[in-house]
Amino acid sequence: MSRGALPVSVHQLAVDRHRQRVLENLSCRFQPGELTAVVGPNGAGKSSLLQVLAGVLAPAAGRVEIDGNDAAKIPAGERAQLCAYLPQAETPAWSLAARDLVALGLLPWGKPADRDNRVHRALAQVDAVEFADRPVTRLSGGELRRVQLARLLVGEAPVLIADEPTAALDIRHQLQLMQNFRQQADSGRTVVLALHDLALAARYCDRILLLEGGRLRAAGTPEEVLTPDLIGEVYGVSCEFRWRDGVADFVPLDLL
Repeated sequence: MSRGALPVSVHQLAVDRHRQRVLENLSCRFQPGELTAVVGPNGAGKSSLLQVLAGVLAPAAGRVEIDGNDAAKIPAGERAQLCAYLPQAETPAWSLAARDLVALGLLPWGKPADRDNRVHRALAQVDAVEFADRPVTRLSGGELRRVQLARLLVGEAPVLIADEPTAALDIRHQLQLMQNFRQQADSGRTVVLALHDLALAARYCDRILLLEGGRLRAAGTPEEVLTPDLIGEVYGVSCEFRWRDGVADFVPLDLL
């Protein structure tokens, strides 16, 4: 399969967890060159969708296609080269140096000759070069998250999937991270993020998928999806989106 720009499509997807259906009849498409945010309240199915896209979770029905090919039939090693995935939360099981944690992202490629350069470049992208030799068990939550993000980026996979990547980051590094993902999409990659911050989603993303109760409630541009009426119905809050030069400030007002 080509390692170039890869569209990812989902067809009538259903997912069960703990004998409960968490996604039902979901169809959508993720395009190269686009940054897509998957949003919705807690329990809407965001993490489950991303795990299916990454091949971590098998669907109960439906299928995922990568560049028109059934993802379930792609060998695991090849799929790992095509799709890089960052889960919502993970704790290192042992105390290895940050640079070695990042290098784990290169395992699908064996031992590339430019390993050290790629690790350094990935750490630089997330402003974490200074942590390269520090044991990951001695990093703060935000520092560890940046190192984990570098692991996501180091393989330069054509599809990037990240679940709540801005969690635990301060404001500066949230913006830096979203700018980085924006650049990754602009370079032709397919980028899918689960986000809770609707203002970040509105500012940086091309498309928004809004999930509610395991179903796709809306899909489209930020202007189409992030409306006070729709967000009020799904989240149960009154809000405003103040758009200016294509950038929105999300202002929650009160509970409904």
